[in-house]
Parts: sequence; C-alpha cells; structure tokens
Amino acid sequence: MYRAPDSVVEEIASDAEALDHVHRVLGPVDVVADRSWAHGEARVLEVRTRGEERAIAKWHRGGRNYHRELSAYQLYVPALGGDAPRLVASDDRLQLLILSRVPGELVEGSDAEHDPVVHVRAGEVLRRLHDSTPAVVNDHFGDAVMSKFAYWADRVGDAASEAELEIAQRIAATSLELGPLPMVPAHRDNSSRNWMLGPDGHVRLIDFAAVEFEPWAVDLFRLEQREWLDAPLLRESFLDGYGRRPDERDHAVLHAFHAVQAIATIAWALEHDDLVFAGQGREMLDRLLGETLY
Repeated sequence: MYRAPDSVVEEIASDAEALDHVHRVLGPVDVVADRSWAHGEARVLEVRTRGEERAIAKWHRGGRNYHRELSAYQLYVPALGGDAPRLVASDDRLQLLILSRVPGELVEGSDAEHDPVVHVRAGEVLRRLHDSTPAVVNDHFGDAVMSKFAYWADRVGDAASEAELEIAQRIAATSLELGPLPMVPAHRDNSSRNWMLGPDGHVRLIDFAAVEFEPWAVDLFRLEQREWLDAPLLRESFLDGYGRRPDERDHAVLHAFHAVQAIATIAWALEHDDLVFAGQGREMLDRLLGETLY
C-alpha cells in the first residue's frame, strides 16, 4: 500500500539545533552556502571546518525522506565510492545527515548539461547504484502505481479536469498488466540537478532522499521530461553509459509512471506553492495526453 508523503506541517529542527550537533561532530564550522530548495522539506547547508574541509549538513522535515536517505547511504551509496557523498554522521532525533561535500558544481544550468560525455558518465554512475544490490523480482509495481495515482488524483483539485484524470488513470492502470518486474534501488530524482561535475571530469550523484525499489526505467523519466526533450543524442549517450536500452516492457513502465508523476507533480507543487514546478507537471500531463490522443 502506498504511504502518503510526510506532511509539510511537521516541525523541522532549527538551524541552531542542527548546527550545534554539527559542531559536536566536526568541531567549529562556518556556514558558507545555503543549498536548500524552496519547498522547505529539508535544510541543506554547506559548512567549512577550521581545517578548511567542506561538508554538507542536511536535515529533513519528514521522517520518511530522512530514513530513506539514511538507508540509501548505509546500503547502496557506498557502491559509488567517491562518485557520491559519504555519510559522516546522522542523528535520528534531528533527522540530520552530515555528509562529505563532493568536488565540483551542479550540472544543471551549466554548459555541461548539454554535454554528451557528461550524460555517458551519469549513466555509468546510475548503473552502479542500480547494481549495488541484487534486483528483487515482484509484482508490486502495478498496485503501487494505482495507489499513488488515487492518492494524488484526490488532491489535484481543479488543476486537472475529470476527463484528463480519466485518461491518465487508464494509462496508469496498464501497469497492472505488466506482471512481476525486477526492482532495483532507484534514485527517483535522477536529473542534472542532482549531478555534480568535478574538476576531474567525474559525474557524482547526490540527494538520495527519494530512493526506493522500482523498475530501472523509472530513473529515465525525469530526463525524458527535461534534459532529453529534443535532445536524442543526450539520451543515447546516457544509455551508452548505463549499458542498456529500454525494451517494450520498459517503455510500458515509463508510460504508466508518466501518468502518476504528472498528476503527483501538479498536486505536490500546488500544495507547496511552487508554481514553476506545477507548470512542469502540467507540461508532463499535456505530453502524456498528446501521446495518447495523437
């Protein structure tokens, strides 16, 4: 059964509380950058120690994201070695993670976002995450898709019409016909906004708060909806790095996943007063309906 996202009204630890714990782990630090997203689901501060080392202090509003990310750092992320942050310490009461700061800068918004070589390397890193533990084969995907769809459809309000929801629901329901699927630890927010390009040319993956077991192809979805729109070379480059191409069943997974993500993105964004993200969700829905109608 799908578990609803953590409520945005949960209390989040104050900066003072979190930084006090960081001081006790790392010694005195200075905050050098606030890297938090505007939605407020987590605070992310880059800090510098007296020894000039950089670290990331990240604490979550909701327990679900915290425990997913903590588990990912403990179980799957170590397989990436230096191509992902390292877990330094954690605190369950504060829902705080202290992480190493990987070298480089975000790919999103830079020329590297359109560099095929960067996409090759991102595909290589994602494959290592997916291969960090043996795949689990089960038939839960369809039921999970339908539970998520029902949850978000109830919350989307008049941002999607009844006719649009009916079509999207029919597409989501095709997931029930897919049968057992191999499930891997999927990042579920895999895009250039979570890729760091280092001075050594390595692409490093960050932000593991959404990691759950899903079919591998779901980690292509955000790229299909953003970076790869009208950029087939980038798609081919990434898949070259990953070492696999989607087959007919993978495309069916993506189509059903698209239906859920379009509705979920609109609803979640509106609940968080993020009109830009809501607009992206609307574009996802329009593309889904366009594929269906034409």
